[in-house]
Amino acid sequence: MTDNSIISPDHRIRVHDRTFRPYIHRDEIQDMVRDIAKRINHDFSGQEVTALVILKGAMVFASDLIRMLSMPVIVEFARASSYGNSMTSSGTTAIEGLLADVTDRNVIIIEDIVDTGTTIHELIKHLGGLQPKSITIAALLSKPAVHNETLTIDYVGREIAPDFVVGYGMDYAGHGRQLDAIWVVTEEPLA
Repeated sequence: MTDNSIISPDHRIRVHDRTFRPYIHRDEIQDMVRDIAKRINHDFSGQEVTALVILKGAMVFASDLIRMLSMPVIVEFARASSYGNSMTSSGTTAIEGLLADVTDRNVIIIEDIVDTGTTIHELIKHLGGLQPKSITIAALLSKPAVHNETLTIDYVGREIAPDFVVGYGMDYAGHGRQLDAIWVVTEEPLA
């Protein structure tokens, strides 16, 4: 693992077959997670929530976030994929593993990044038919410039440009999830 506390902005790393540069430091990520948790704690004070974690990317964000929540939390998992081994969304979403009964529950979809919005749109459509009490979305990152769907992201850590990022659970072709900061793809060579 890379120690991002000593990485200069001109530092580069190789993930799979691409070069990435530092983008969001781990301390800033933790501030974003704390802010989202604070808002959820306020909005759902005294209520139970069901955290629907979208695998695999949101696992690190969800793990940090749910430990900061002050209400009872039921954790469920679903797998949704639209990237494959590419750096752009395929435009189609496969959803697997959503078997939990969410009737009359406050469901918070926890997602690492909202890109085109197709995955979130499909999840909301599916969940809506299961009669939850509420559906909200918590995303660490959002790329509003490439949203294909009209979405309300209730809790977002940061909006970013439509660049491809890796780290803090997000991967490129299955690689890079273990990085404790977020890196952005660059065409510049390794230093």
